[in-house]
Amino acid sequence: MIYNVASLLTAREGTERLAAIEDGEVYTDRHRFVRVTGPVRMLRTDRTVMVSASVSATVYDTCSRCLAPAELNIDSEFEEEFEPVNRDLMSDRPAPGQSEFDPALIIDARNTLDMTDALAQALSLTVPLAPLCKPDCSGICSTCFANRNQFACKCDQNPIDPRWRSLAELSARTSNSNS
Repeated sequence: MIYNVASLLTAREGTERLAAIEDGEVYTDRHRFVRVTGPVRMLRTDRTVMVSASVSATVYDTCSRCLAPAELNIDSEFEEEFEPVNRDLMSDRPAPGQSEFDPALIIDARNTLDMTDALAQALSLTVPLAPLCKPDCSGICSTCFANRNQFACKCDQNPIDPRWRSLAELSARTSNSNS
């Protein structure tokens, strides 16, 4: 997701440029986002280029219940300011060396804006902490470790904690004597 913004940097404030991401791919250390699509809006401000995007993507992860592969469709809103290295193209430029911007949010000397890293960060924030392969995933049996989505195991799904067994037996005896 690299754009040449030289003409946008020399344009007057408020000028905008529209683009689109179509079937892109973004990688992080942990995730691979595929089928990244969505509109991108770049707006020239007094000292920066404001980039807004609304993207959809697919990410492959591991189900937190059954450990099977999970395919997740996610949506992310993205808005960041990118600062040009070539400040001489801008009319109101800050004093040299006074940049508070993240290095991933810099427009390089060739006037190219690379939003790949910033977009990867935004997409990573939308991945669920506990992804599921399907909403009604049954998970893994804690006794026999069978994937309950594939096999119906015969294990007791409500085992009694040994520390509470005496209380459960007492409760069962009192309910039987009241009947």
